[in-house]
Amino acid sequence: MEWVVWAMIWSQIGIFNLNGELVPRTLIVLDDVWSLKVLEQLIFKVAGCKTLVVSRFKFPTVFKATYNVELLRGDEAISLFCHSAFGKTSIPPAADSNLVKQIVDECKGLPLALKVIGASLRDQPEICWASAKKRLSKGEPICESHESKLLDRMAISTQFLSKKVRECFFDLGSFPEDKKIPLDVLINVWVEIHDLDDEEAFAILVELSDKNLLTLVRDARAGDKYSSYYEIGVMQHDVLRDLAIHLSSREDVNECKRLLMPRREEQLPREWERNADRPFNAQIVSIHTGEMKEMDWFRMDFPEG
Repeated sequence: MEWVVWAMIWSQIGIFNLNGELVPRTLIVLDDVWSLKVLEQLIFKVAGCKTLVVSRFKFPTVFKATYNVELLRGDEAISLFCHSAFGKTSIPPAADSNLVKQIVDECKGLPLALKVIGASLRDQPEICWASAKKRLSKGEPICESHESKLLDRMAISTQFLSKKVRECFFDLGSFPEDKKIPLDVLINVWVEIHDLDDEEAFAILVELSDKNLLTLVRDARAGDKYSSYYEIGVMQHDVLRDLAIHLSSREDVNECKRLLMPRREEQLPREWERNADRPFNAQIVSIHTGEMKEMDWFRMDFPEG
């Protein structure tokens, strides 16, 4: 793993130690930190030295003061996207502004998505942009490089999770996008599927929240303290949901532990139908379609229990 460490020293600004010597103030920036074990080896306390850590994870045992960077909104998202797509900070006059804004909206304010997708569409004809918008609205990558660059970079977030926590993260892909997941429902799923007790399941939920892989949402009517699972919901960024589906669906469709529909469709996925002559090994099946008649369904065999 590569580490980027910057030390910036301003010799003209400093403090005096106990011996009356001038000690320059130093700011050390540790960028892209993924592991507490490695972080602990890099942290040290020296007079006049401050450390700034940039990470997707929270390290409450090391730092008390944290700042949560918000997702980009409105003009900020458009500016970053346009920088990658056009080399400018605004939509060029020759571009289809409505189409650009629709693609930006599909990125849901995530800087990495805005940069990767913008770069993928740079210098492409308008028909490619229209195709990208259509594919993104269905939860599909706009091209192979988009999927590998975006999801594979995001996948680093899961490499430092234990196997059980990682499996729980994958389960989040079974819930519809942009919907608050009732915490008691999620806890019940984990208890049943992964043989956990309630306390262990809640601890996993907190760990995923600390690592910014989901967001806990409190019911405003509940007051300042949690008194029940019913007062807490779970939200997940669409790209993280796509990541969970992507990582949990790498096996043959009949062997996957989870059979998930990324987006609401009018009918069941054709891939499932093509493989319906063999039994499916899925423990979790997530189906959300439009209104379907009985004849639209095909027989699917799953493990009992």
